[in-house]
Amino acid sequence: MSLFIVILIILLLFGSGSLPKIGQRLGEKSRKPVRQARWVMAWATGTEEDALEAERDYGRECARDFVAQFPGEVSERDRELVESIGGKLAAAVKDRRRRFSFSPVPGPAANAYALPGGFVFITAPLLELCGRDPDEIAFFLAHEVGHVVCGHARDQLTASAILNAVGSRLAGVGALLRDALGKGYSRSLELDADREALRLVRAAGFDPRAAHGALGRLSRVAPDNSGLAEYFSTHPALSERIRALQV
Repeated sequence: MSLFIVILIILLLFGSGSLPKIGQRLGEKSRKPVRQARWVMAWATGTEEDALEAERDYGRECARDFVAQFPGEVSERDRELVESIGGKLAAAVKDRRRRFSFSPVPGPAANAYALPGGFVFITAPLLELCGRDPDEIAFFLAHEVGHVVCGHARDQLTASAILNAVGSRLAGVGALLRDALGKGYSRSLELDADREALRLVRAAGFDPRAAHGALGRLSRVAPDNSGLAEYFSTHPALSERIRALQV
């Protein structure tokens, strides 16, 4: 079907006034994949500064979609607490070209998230689970910052492409291979982020020993009835993470 016919059908069904709105919505839909592609090209062929800027642009689009999934409000007290802790952590990041923003969201489960470009989120249930203790919150936020500074989003994107390519050539065992490699890759990244988190909390003036308390608190909560299933599903066993921490 030619573009002319599509436009004609839109005009007949919705009138000429609908064209700007439809064009705007199509543009919004295309922004994120376009910026993801620019980010990939920037770190593949451009300078490091170009890659960081492209990552920030892509992350901003991701953050806009992410926040839309969490309707509701968080208290101003929680917002100020998270921003204050996050600001100290950001100041401790070695690469001064990195920028970060920290926000609480009213999610249904206790979790924290890192998006490309330094957009870090923590849910209100996780703040509550920590008793709003600044040192414990700092560890969870620093863990997410660790994902960003270690380039894990980029590595995951590359690994996903590799796993999909491998799986497509091994139809019989492709799914099992992707699952096994994906789990191992995730464990490695999470432990790397924990190590970077300890460095950050120390440098920012928080108590690194709170990491054991924060993870121990999670380990005492059954994920099947606590709303923590999403958090546990993407992380190694908490006992493994606690053992690996060198505080």
